[in-house]
Amino acid sequence: MTSSRYSATLIGAGSVGLVLAASLAKAGWDVSIVGARMPLDKISLQDNGVSSEYSVKTFDVNQSFTQPRVLIIAVKSQQVETISHWLPAFDSKSTTVLVAQNGVDQQQTFRNYFSNSPIIPAVIYFNAQRDKPGSVNLRRIGHEDVCLPQQDVTRLLASAFSTGGLRVLLTEDIQTYLWLKLLANISVNPLTALTGQPTGIMHRLDIADSARALMFEALPVARAEGAKITRQDVEAIMKWISTIPPESRSSMLQDKQAMAPLEYQALTGAVVRAGARQSIPTPLNKLILSLLAGSEAELLRD
Repeated sequence: MTSSRYSATLIGAGSVGLVLAASLAKAGWDVSIVGARMPLDKISLQDNGVSSEYSVKTFDVNQSFTQPRVLIIAVKSQQVETISHWLPAFDSKSTTVLVAQNGVDQQQTFRNYFSNSPIIPAVIYFNAQRDKPGSVNLRRIGHEDVCLPQQDVTRLLASAFSTGGLRVLLTEDIQTYLWLKLLANISVNPLTALTGQPTGIMHRLDIADSARALMFEALPVARAEGAKITRQDVEAIMKWISTIPPESRSSMLQDKQAMAPLEYQALTGAVVRAGARQSIPTPLNKLILSLLAGSEAELLRD
């Protein structure tokens, strides 16, 4: 592939977005960023002790621009409303929207903003922390970095991400993989945020038992929603969690420490809402949801 053929635009220059954009830039794509708080002309990526820099451009959607082949949306669910006014400018059959966002409702959420563009959810496995604007530290977890649904455009993206140093899994059953990641997220994110501790807290037996209980409760909900998940998958998730560097901070903990709104409605809230749709009780996850809501209210009040 050549850089003159493919271009990508990123909305959401946080840790996940910067890693994805850097990967495409490394693969030779032309990468631009919309909405960065300060203009960026490069992304600095630290990966396993190796530092690299990749050139990018920053632009304003009010200016004239060429539609990108791929629009990457890497904002959290609670931030969608703040970027919604930019989205109509990218609604085109020639632009694929890649949503790198936690949860299972990405396509339904963004169909409200895109009537022409194909919408593709991405499951993100890597842990990344942005230490300053345009600079991100990548920590790899498990055997894959990104999971995408098997489609023509995602094969193009998978090739580019692979060339750019990311490990990509393509699947015919993205619903199952979205729910598998959601199960991990309804345990690690809330428990680290509520305890105020990095991911190493998950090694405590009592915290690990709580994580299992939350996931086992969500298991019949996931199955009712079409995911092919078993109890063995929960144990596999627990094993995956144990490989996360203990000093890593979950995204929800990072938001809490930054005094920012929390992503609980797209995670625990998604389980509770799906449980209600399927008439499956989710009392433990409802409890966590109320604790997170209360924690956020206190956080933002201060």
